[in-house]
Amino acid sequence: MHYNGAEVLKNCLESLRRLTYPRFEVVVVDNASTDASAEVLARYPSVRVVHSGHNRGFAGGNNFGLPSCSGPFILLLNNDTIVTPDFLQPLVEYLCNHPQVGIVQGKMILSRHGDALDVCGSFLTRFGFLYHYGYWKKDAQKYNRSYPVFTVKAACLLFRRALIDAVGGYLFNEDFFCYYEETDFCHRVWLAGFEVHFVHNSSIQHLQGATSERMQTSGFVLRQYLTNQTFGLLANLSAGSLWRIMPGYFLVFFASMTLAALTGQSSVWRSHWHALMACRRRLGKIRAQRELIRRTRKISDRELFAKVMRNPRLEYFVKTFQGRLSDYEDEILN
Repeated sequence: MHYNGAEVLKNCLESLRRLTYPRFEVVVVDNASTDASAEVLARYPSVRVVHSGHNRGFAGGNNFGLPSCSGPFILLLNNDTIVTPDFLQPLVEYLCNHPQVGIVQGKMILSRHGDALDVCGSFLTRFGFLYHYGYWKKDAQKYNRSYPVFTVKAACLLFRRALIDAVGGYLFNEDFFCYYEETDFCHRVWLAGFEVHFVHNSSIQHLQGATSERMQTSGFVLRQYLTNQTFGLLANLSAGSLWRIMPGYFLVFFASMTLAALTGQSSVWRSHWHALMACRRRLGKIRAQRELIRRTRKISDRELFAKVMRNPRLEYFVKTFQGRLSDYEDEILN
C-alpha cells in the first residue's frame, strides 16, 4: 500500500528488483497519491498498479489491493522498506514447514536510527497493552531465534491467503483506517486456530514513519492507536477476559488521560477522549465483531494467553512514557 512518499517508493521497488525468490508479483495500491508517485511507478512496467480513487488509509488500501494478488501467500510491505535479495525465502519456507502458522514477520532494522531493531514481535500484557519485544534495541543473540508472538507489524507481514475465510472474510477492519489493524487481524487469526511467529533469519531495512511522521504533531497517531486498540480488545476478548483485562486497561487509560490534563498536554487528552467517544459510537460494530469471533473461534483465551502473554517489568512502561525504551533490557524468552 502506498500513499505519497515517491522517493521511498523508488528505493523499495529498486530493492524488490533484486529479489532472488523464483516467482513473485509486485502489486502497488496507490491510495490517491498527490506527489510524483505516478512518475516513479511509470518506470516499473512489471509492477501492477491499482488505484484506490481516494485515500482509504492503510487498512482500506490493503483490503482494496488484496483481490489483485493471485498467490497463496500474500506479503504486506510498507513503501518505506528496503528488502534484502534473499529475505523472502526464509519466510515462505517457515510457513511451508509449519502448517499451524498463518502469519510471519522477519527482522526489521531501523536504518535511520543507528541500525536498532524494530519490533521483533509484540506480546499481550495483563493490562491489554502490547509489549514490543526488541524495539529500539541493538541486535543480540536473544533475537536470533524464531518464536510465537501475539502480533507482528504489517510493515513486512507474510500470511496465508486462506486465512481470510478462516477469520470471517476480511483482512483489516476498515474503520481502523491506520494503526493497530494488523494486531486486530493477528488476534483474530490466533482465535481461528492459527499462530503468528517472528522469524529471525529474514531481514530488511525499515525507514519507520517516513510517510506518517508529518502527522505526529496533530496527535493523529495516538488518537488512531488508542481508538483502534480499545475497539480491538472490546471486540475480540471473551466475556471472561473482558472482566479480567479491561479494568486494568481503563485504569491505565484514565490515569494517562488525567496526567495529560494536569500537565497541559491537550492533544494527548483529546486523543484519549476521542478514543472513548469513537468506541461508544461503534458499539454496534463491536457487537457484530464479537459475534463473528464467536462463530470463527477455535481456541479459548486461556489457551491463547498461555502462548502470547508476557508481562515486562514496570520499568518497561516507565521508560516507554519517558521515551527511553532503548534503555530497557528485554529478558530472554523461555
